[in-house]
Amino acid sequence: MNRDFEIVGGIYLVQGSYELDLHNNFRFMKLDYSVAERRLVLNWQRSKGDWVKSDTPAALTIEFKEVSEFRFMPRDPEIPFTEDDCINSFGYWVDEDWAEGVIIVEPDQKAEPQWLSAIDFMSGAVLAVQAVSAKR
Repeated sequence: MNRDFEIVGGIYLVQGSYELDLHNNFRFMKLDYSVAERRLVLNWQRSKGDWVKSDTPAALTIEFKEVSEFRFMPRDPEIPFTEDDCINSFGYWVDEDWAEGVIIVEPDQKAEPQWLSAIDFMSGAVLAVQAVSAKR
């Protein structure tokens, strides 16, 4: 997948001078998936916590284009709904026996083309997508 950003350490979206902490400084708000347009848009808002720097963008959008596969795995019903808007990690979903959940690649590793980009949330929900491109 062609991306105009990198994910570092499973939680940092890095693009140019920005290093945005998706786990601590942003709340996931919604997704919009269009089958007809083969497009998935993910939206975050800056957290209101006093630890968040004032120059952190107020909102963040990632758009996946030419989506060929989209999966959403359910949340854990035992976890409070307050955990639905917080990501645990941004990595890859691998359909192989050795992989359990979302995996994170090291900076010197390369993701395999068949792996789906994936986000798992503190609630246990997982979103996985295969697309041609992802843009912030």
